[in-house]
Amino acid sequence: MIKITVIITTYNLENLISKCLKELFSQTFIDFEIIIIDDCSTDNTKNIINEFIIKYPERIQTIYLEKNQGYASKLRNIVIDSGKIKGEYIIFLDGDDSLENNFLENLYKLANETNSDLSICAYDRVILETGYVLCKEMQGFPKILNIPPENDILSFVNGALWNKLIKTSIIGDIRDPDFRVGDDTCFSLKLYKNCKLIAFTDEILIHYQVRRDSVINTIELENVYSLADEFFNIYNNCNDKYLKYSIGLSAFIHIGISMPIRIKNNRNISIKKHLIWTYNYFENKYIFFKNNIFFKLKSLKKHGIKGFGLWMCFCLYKIKLFGIFISLYNVYTILLKKEIKF
Repeated sequence: MIKITVIITTYNLENLISKCLKELFSQTFIDFEIIIIDDCSTDNTKNIINEFIIKYPERIQTIYLEKNQGYASKLRNIVIDSGKIKGEYIIFLDGDDSLENNFLENLYKLANETNSDLSICAYDRVILETGYVLCKEMQGFPKILNIPPENDILSFVNGALWNKLIKTSIIGDIRDPDFRVGDDTCFSLKLYKNCKLIAFTDEILIHYQVRRDSVINTIELENVYSLADEFFNIYNNCNDKYLKYSIGLSAFIHIGISMPIRIKNNRNISIKKHLIWTYNYFENKYIFFKNNIFFKLKSLKKHGIKGFGLWMCFCLYKIKLFGIFISLYNVYTILLKKEIKF
């Protein structure tokens, strides 16, 4: 059995896909296959992929779609249902990811040594055009985490899939939801319910390249509403108390904080009206997380400044003054050229 199946989604990445594939075939770990699914690229992406197939015919499978799907979530689902996956573990990459040469080896070694269902590495966020490091993420987690944990750690795990090696057998009938932003976070939350152990490493093994034209920088309200509905469905269908607490806190971080920060850059959307909608969403769907112990200052303060900031955001929402945080955040990012990541 192949140890790892690497699934890569591509669309018009002629300037980036070659580097990603070169970095994969320069890995210190070699027991892997690659499945590339291309969403009807109109540039030179397919030709570049085919050049690599000539070099590595036994290592690469391709799925070239005849109709553009538009969402990476749809592409990942197509691969999961394709019957092509042979790996004991899988990892989903975007064609513009940048990898350390021990990326696969260290994630697999961590998973194998701990018998974990997920192994997760740290990463940094880098501006593609300049190489400027915005922030380093996913460091300081325990090496092994039993699921469900009796604390809020899962709420602070990034939702992306590209830094997570997943045991193929735990996926089962889990599929990505059919929308554009936050789908990977929802997929991860569903995976946790099928996990027994998750392992972490502080090593930065992958670099997330921030592009000006990326989906995350073009948030639309329809995407936010779809994400909010999916979060509540996952929350409502969870039976474990502590896991439910974690999902609730994750919903607040993503829907309450992350989405408004990104929406403020869309001049066609009234941030004031959106914050009113968000307040009503939390009030009506979650009764503002009544009895959720993970929202207590006693619980959050162990995260230091980040935890205190999160508690303050929660308090500002409850008195309908979260717009103050948005204004302060704008000043912070402009002056320091840094992002706050919860």
